[in-house]
Amino acid sequence: MSLPASPFAYVPGSSPLHRLSALPKLVWLAAGLVFCLVALHPLPLLVVLGAAWGLAAWAGVGGPLWRALRVLGPLAASIVVLQVASPSACAGGCVPLASIGPVPITAEALGRGAAFTLRLLAMASLALVMLVTTRPSDLFGALRALHVPYQVALVLATTMDLVPLLQRELGLVLDAQRARGLRATGLGAVVPAAVPVFVAAFERVGRLAISMEARGYGSGIPRTSYRTAAVGGRDRALTVLGAAAGAVGTVAGATMWGTGSVPPLAVPGWAAVAIVVGAAGAFCAVMAVGLTAVARA
Repeated sequence: MSLPASPFAYVPGSSPLHRLSALPKLVWLAAGLVFCLVALHPLPLLVVLGAAWGLAAWAGVGGPLWRALRVLGPLAASIVVLQVASPSACAGGCVPLASIGPVPITAEALGRGAAFTLRLLAMASLALVMLVTTRPSDLFGALRALHVPYQVALVLATTMDLVPLLQRELGLVLDAQRARGLRATGLGAVVPAAVPVFVAAFERVGRLAISMEARGYGSGIPRTSYRTAAVGGRDRALTVLGAAAGAVGTVAGATMWGTGSVPPLAVPGWAAVAIVVGAAGAFCAVMAVGLTAVARA
């Protein structure tokens, strides 16, 4: 059973977003993430989410983005359930829509649940679009251009390289188990297959450490890189524009679309019950599948 490609791995392409320097992409990503952190109104978060999906379609990476967001489905469902189960206090009184047993469903709780879910999806979409269209080596060069410590930049770039590699090795081990008539699906197959993968990972880390020492890493000698962040006039302009947009967006998000601006989600009672029951059912189904796989392992 070969595993699907990692949704965090670099996807080769020739789109303008792929060709763009990593430096302005990092600055625009930081601006978008900060804006999503300070803003909670659904409308601007929907705009950010739509912009991320538009960039993904433009760059041809919609498939990896969709696979990654499916993983966040249970977490998004749990946010809605938690907001309904423990609603925040309402200044002017909450508007009840329906109830499930002793638990009331209010328009304010649904509104905040929807806003937090949109924030999660918008931030994840922006980060994933940047990751899958940027080579790890280019990301390393951009981080160094931003004067991020060499050690931190190296850890981030190495992690982006190793995660897809370890996933491919796990797929090879599962294929070998299936060829020998052993179980190759479910958690019961992944657990024994993870042992050789982890052993190979430790060996790979050891070889990497020896290679770094042979190249004088940590000796205090000024470092050079095979790939550098080539920054042209357009890239500088986009970087400055991204920093300015981040500053303006942070102020606007905090003052115009902050926590107190979340509108209630006024829907019919049956729709409110359907939303909460559907979210709870999706979350419980995923948890049940996981627990069943653990029990069978």
